[in-house]
Amino acid sequence: MWLILCLALLVSPLQTGAAKAEAAEQVELFDTDKERVVDTFDNTEAFQTEAQALLNSVSGRVQELNPPLEHAMIVKIPLVPPRQLVHRPSKIDAAIAEIFVVMPKAGSRRPWMILHTKEYETLVVEFGGEVGGLKRLVRLRD
Repeated sequence: MWLILCLALLVSPLQTGAAKAEAAEQVELFDTDKERVVDTFDNTEAFQTEAQALLNSVSGRVQELNPPLEHAMIVKIPLVPPRQLVHRPSKIDAAIAEIFVVMPKAGSRRPWMILHTKEYETLVVEFGGEVGGLKRLVRLRD
Protein backbone atom coordinates (compact mmCIF):
# COMPACT_ATOMS: atom_id res chain seq x y z
CA MET A 1 0.00 0.00 0.00
CA TRP A 2 2.77 2.45 0.97
CA LEU A 3 4.69 1.59 -2.17
CA ILE A 4 1.69 2.47 -4.37
CA LEU A 5 1.15 5.73 -2.49
CA CYS A 6 4.83 6.70 -2.79
CA LEU A 7 4.88 5.90 -6.50
CA ALA A 8 1.71 7.91 -7.06
CA LEU A 9 3.18 10.93 -5.27
CA LEU A 10 6.45 10.66 -7.17
CA VAL A 11 4.82 10.36 -10.57
CA SER A 12 2.00 12.90 -10.25
CA PRO A 13 4.22 16.04 -9.94
CA LEU A 14 6.01 15.01 -13.11
CA GLN A 15 2.75 14.69 -15.01
CA THR A 16 1.45 17.98 -13.64
CA GLY A 17 4.71 19.75 -14.49
CA ALA A 18 4.70 18.36 -18.01
CA ALA A 19 1.10 19.44 -18.55
CA LYS A 20 1.90 22.93 -17.26
CA ALA A 21 4.96 23.18 -19.49
CA GLU A 22 2.92 22.14 -22.51
CA ALA A 23 0.10 24.56 -21.71
CA ALA A 24 2.57 27.36 -21.00
CA GLU A 25 3.74 27.60 -24.62
CA GLN A 26 2.79 31.08 -25.75
CA VAL A 27 0.90 32.33 -28.79
CA GLU A 28 3.26 34.53 -30.81
CA LEU A 29 2.65 37.40 -33.23
CA PHE A 30 5.43 37.72 -35.82
CA ASP A 31 5.83 40.74 -38.13
CA THR A 32 7.66 39.76 -41.33
CA ASP A 33 8.64 43.39 -42.05
CA LYS A 34 10.36 43.71 -38.66
CA GLU A 35 11.56 40.08 -38.84
CA ARG A 36 10.80 39.41 -35.18
CA VAL A 37 8.12 38.41 -32.71
CA VAL A 38 6.34 41.63 -31.78
CA ASP A 39 4.00 40.28 -29.08
CA THR A 40 3.20 37.15 -27.11
CA PHE A 41 -0.05 36.03 -25.47
CA ASP A 42 -1.18 33.35 -23.06
CA ASN A 43 -2.47 30.32 -24.95
CA THR A 44 -6.04 30.66 -23.70
CA GLU A 45 -9.16 28.70 -24.55
CA ALA A 46 -10.18 31.57 -26.85
CA PHE A 47 -7.08 30.97 -29.01
CA GLN A 48 -7.74 27.23 -29.01
CA THR A 49 -11.33 27.83 -30.13
CA GLU A 50 -10.25 30.16 -32.95
CA ALA A 51 -7.60 27.67 -34.06
CA GLN A 52 -10.14 24.84 -34.14
CA ALA A 53 -12.56 26.97 -36.18
CA LEU A 54 -9.82 27.73 -38.71
CA LEU A 55 -8.84 24.06 -38.91
CA ASN A 56 -12.49 23.16 -39.50
CA SER A 57 -12.59 25.55 -42.46
CA VAL A 58 -9.56 24.13 -44.33
CA SER A 59 -10.48 24.02 -48.02
CA GLY A 60 -7.35 22.44 -49.49
CA ARG A 61 -3.65 22.75 -50.01
CA VAL A 62 -2.09 26.01 -51.21
CA GLN A 63 -1.54 25.59 -54.95
CA GLU A 64 1.08 28.33 -55.30
CA LEU A 65 4.63 27.03 -55.49
CA ASN A 66 5.94 29.75 -53.17
CA PRO A 67 3.15 31.62 -51.31
CA PRO A 68 4.21 35.13 -50.22
CA LEU A 69 5.49 35.60 -46.68
CA GLU A 70 6.58 39.23 -47.01
CA HIS A 71 4.48 42.11 -45.65
CA ALA A 72 2.47 39.83 -43.38
CA MET A 73 1.60 39.19 -39.77
CA ILE A 74 1.90 35.57 -38.66
CA VAL A 75 0.17 34.19 -35.58
CA LYS A 76 1.62 30.98 -34.14
CA ILE A 77 -0.84 28.98 -32.03
CA PRO A 78 0.37 25.79 -30.34
CA LEU A 79 -2.54 23.35 -30.09
CA VAL A 80 -2.98 21.77 -26.66
CA PRO A 81 -3.73 18.92 -27.17
CA PRO A 82 -2.95 18.41 -30.89
CA ARG A 83 -6.08 18.33 -33.08
CA GLN A 84 -6.89 15.90 -35.84
CA LEU A 85 -7.38 17.39 -39.31
CA VAL A 86 -9.06 15.27 -41.96
CA HIS A 87 -9.57 16.75 -45.43
CA ARG A 88 -10.20 13.88 -47.81
CA PRO A 89 -10.01 15.82 -51.14
CA SER A 90 -6.47 16.93 -50.22
CA LYS A 91 -5.56 13.57 -48.70
CA ILE A 92 -4.81 15.18 -45.34
CA ASP A 93 -5.26 13.09 -42.21
CA ALA A 94 -2.88 14.33 -39.53
CA ALA A 95 -2.63 15.38 -35.90
CA ILE A 96 -1.82 19.09 -35.97
CA ALA A 97 0.47 20.33 -33.18
CA GLU A 98 0.67 24.02 -34.12
CA ILE A 99 -0.70 26.39 -36.69
CA PHE A 100 0.76 29.50 -38.23
CA VAL A 101 -1.88 31.84 -39.65
CA VAL A 102 -0.30 34.04 -42.34
CA MET A 103 -2.25 37.28 -42.76
CA PRO A 104 -0.98 39.58 -45.55
CA LYS A 105 -0.98 43.26 -44.52
CA ALA A 106 -2.24 44.49 -47.90
CA GLY A 107 -3.25 43.13 -51.27
CA SER A 108 -5.80 40.68 -52.47
CA ARG A 109 -4.20 37.49 -51.11
CA ARG A 110 -6.41 35.77 -48.55
CA PRO A 111 -4.85 34.53 -45.32
CA TRP A 112 -3.49 30.98 -45.37
CA MET A 113 -1.97 28.57 -42.85
CA ILE A 114 1.19 26.62 -42.28
CA LEU A 115 0.48 23.53 -40.16
CA HIS A 116 3.02 21.45 -38.24
CA THR A 117 1.98 17.90 -37.45
CA LYS A 118 2.95 15.76 -34.49
CA GLU A 119 5.12 13.78 -36.92
CA TYR A 120 7.09 16.97 -37.79
CA GLU A 121 5.60 17.35 -41.24
CA THR A 122 4.61 20.73 -42.67
CA LEU A 123 1.36 21.33 -44.54
CA VAL A 124 0.48 24.57 -46.33
CA VAL A 125 -3.28 25.04 -46.63
CA GLU A 126 -6.02 27.45 -47.64
CA PHE A 127 -9.02 27.99 -45.40
CA GLY A 128 -12.42 29.64 -45.72
CA GLY A 129 -12.86 30.88 -42.16
CA GLU A 130 -12.61 34.49 -41.08
CA VAL A 131 -9.66 35.85 -39.10
CA GLY A 132 -11.51 38.76 -37.46
CA GLY A 133 -11.76 36.98 -34.10
CA LEU A 134 -8.08 36.05 -34.20
CA LYS A 135 -7.12 39.63 -35.08
CA ARG A 136 -9.08 40.89 -32.08
CA LEU A 137 -7.32 38.40 -29.79
CA VAL A 138 -3.87 39.61 -30.93
CA ARG A 139 -5.00 43.25 -31.02
CA LEU A 140 -4.58 43.81 -34.77
CA ARG A 141 -6.71 46.27 -36.67
CA ASP A 142 -8.49 45.21 -39.86
